[in-house]
Amino acid sequence: MTETPRAKPAQSGKGKPKPSDPSQGADDPLTTSDLVDLTKWHIDRYDRLRSSTSVRASVLLSANAVLATGSLILVNYHIQTVKTSHKLWIECLFGIFAALALALILRSLWGAINAIAARKTTRALHSAEIPSRFLFNWGDTLNSVDGHSDFARKVGELGLEAVLGHSLAELWTDILQHSQRHRHLRSAINTFRYCIMAVLGLAMFTFAAALS
Repeated sequence: MTETPRAKPAQSGKGKPKPSDPSQGADDPLTTSDLVDLTKWHIDRYDRLRSSTSVRASVLLSANAVLATGSLILVNYHIQTVKTSHKLWIECLFGIFAALALALILRSLWGAINAIAARKTTRALHSAEIPSRFLFNWGDTLNSVDGHSDFARKVGELGLEAVLGHSLAELWTDILQHSQRHRHLRSAINTFRYCIMAVLGLAMFTFAAALS
């Protein structure tokens, strides 16, 4: 008895499916409409990556806040348990450990903040590389129109080629911005590792000084 082949269940996935890659299984180049759809998909993808970077940076901010609180507790404990018999070099070493821990925590905090919202905008850093992103960027859109009627007129005059140009400019901006924020996040994470070691060293030195 021959079994009837079963239909494969549809695979579930989040978001819209990725547009097909023109280099795989197709000889004809993509049309302008297909390129617009592909660009929009990548813009949405980089928006999600940017949100993910901000979430991880927020977690890192909280972790640094915990280390900063722990460092302050250790400093307060040392001040309360300090003995007049302590030598000057012990207090100098404690001050160096405390200052180092604080400096590393502040450096990691600064990197995490830049990963959420960098001090300089992407256009400020790459002004010569980013053309107008009309309709895809609120700043460029407001600078290009004079009121609602002008905005409606310019939108009505847009063609596929113009839309593709603006969307590609927005995608390039997203790529540059994600690269910038991810670089800040990696730097903050690497510094945070040294923060942990500095706080642990401060804790060991504090308790050793209290027992001496």
